[in-house]
Amino acid sequence: MAVTPRNCKIPRTSNGGGDDDDDRLSCLPEHIIHHIFSFLDTVNVVRASSVSRKWRYLFVSMPHLNFNLVTFWSLRRGEWSMQTLNEKFKDFVNWVLLSQNWSVDIQRFYLIYWKIHDDNTIYRWMNVLVRQNVQQINLILSPGISVTPLALELPLCIVNCESLVDLKIRFNPYSVLKLPEFPGFTLLKSLNLSKAEFLDSMLLEKFVSSCPVLESLTMRNCNFRDFKILDIAAPRLKNLIIDSLASAGEGLFNCEVIVACPSLVSFKLLGTPSGLSFPSTNGLQNVFIFFNHEPEHRTVEEGHHLMDSILRGICNIKVLKLSAAFLGFLLLTVAKPECSAAFYNLKSLTLLVSVDESDQSTIQLLNRSPNLEALSIIFTRLEDWGDNDMALSATRPTWVICGKSIPLTDSCKMPNEDISCLTYHLKKVELIDVACNKNELELVKFLLNNGHVLQKMSIRGRRFENPDKIISKVMMFPRSSPDVVLTFYEPAI
Repeated sequence: MAVTPRNCKIPRTSNGGGDDDDDRLSCLPEHIIHHIFSFLDTVNVVRASSVSRKWRYLFVSMPHLNFNLVTFWSLRRGEWSMQTLNEKFKDFVNWVLLSQNWSVDIQRFYLIYWKIHDDNTIYRWMNVLVRQNVQQINLILSPGISVTPLALELPLCIVNCESLVDLKIRFNPYSVLKLPEFPGFTLLKSLNLSKAEFLDSMLLEKFVSSCPVLESLTMRNCNFRDFKILDIAAPRLKNLIIDSLASAGEGLFNCEVIVACPSLVSFKLLGTPSGLSFPSTNGLQNVFIFFNHEPEHRTVEEGHHLMDSILRGICNIKVLKLSAAFLGFLLLTVAKPECSAAFYNLKSLTLLVSVDESDQSTIQLLNRSPNLEALSIIFTRLEDWGDNDMALSATRPTWVICGKSIPLTDSCKMPNEDISCLTYHLKKVELIDVACNKNELELVKFLLNNGHVLQKMSIRGRRFENPDKIISKVMMFPRSSPDVVLTFYEPAI
């Protein structure tokens, strides 16, 4: 197997010597050389072994192994067929793993690989890694030119591995991940799954709860096929990301999400579940909820049920980020006289809003966040939503939320009464993607006029005509705070 280039040389110092001792890189301590080489693909580490006698067997003691089929293919581009490439790549990985110094633990194993549906090679590699006390595994798997979808079963050796602390698996395209039916992962602290398809809700619940020290769980762009309930219960889980952005009828749309993690600190949800609750999560501090369906996909009762359970679970958080679609649901709930939800601990609030439709929700949130210190608003235009119900709403005088019409003219009115956070605590406001239309300027004016302790307001605008005129107009707005500094940023090209 030819993996060493003919003319690969490392520059030497010009102090008159020609030995390896004159090579500054080779004279570095071994652990530093290992760290430098950890950023290279293993095939290039092997190639470098021909440069210096001191590096000749360096690759056999590397604690970081990076195998990238794409990099390997670039060395023989046009010479091998895809099938030959895959076989050569497997031979290379086998050779490196069998050549390893067994007294050296593997800290990280990174693999980009085309796994054919009946190929069990990857399971043999996992067995080798476990025997060398692997700590981190990062797999990116694709069926390559095969049209048969992937299905990966977590091997028993990995589930029972007593050294593994970090596991990442990313499929491309979506592939089924078969979970074990028995507990394991005794030391696993971080689990990151991308484009995985889960078939059994009970098995997923059992799998997560059986990881005793799991602290971070990410399920990004995952499919939860026919799930009615997604129950995440892990005693030590601190960070949770659930991403299932899908159209109506898919993803989490008909699924209730239950997060029962007493140690949870940060939660991020992308998708619109039928329900969302947080039993036993009193330590939750940072929440990002991105609903991708507008409220009109739900009945009023469904909207109330969804928002009531969410507001109860996130009322004690410190950092909150919400999407425009979420604000539509929120408007249904906070407008009710009996709604008493408040965010007394909230310090930072970020909103993705359509100013034509969501001012009322924004003001309601400010009213219910008396200790808020930082506010960021990212404006979206109706045309950004393309050819859908949001774009069509630009032609109608009301906003339809769960079948209930709310006049747009009412939703754009600014309140006359004082808002506690503006009077005593709000110090920083950031407005992003501002077009400076009438409603947006009214909001700027309102915040300046009522922000008694405001210290900084930054405005990042879209491209619009007469920017100097707009800036001059904003600078003339009355300000309650004598210390506020206004900063205008030009739009990105």
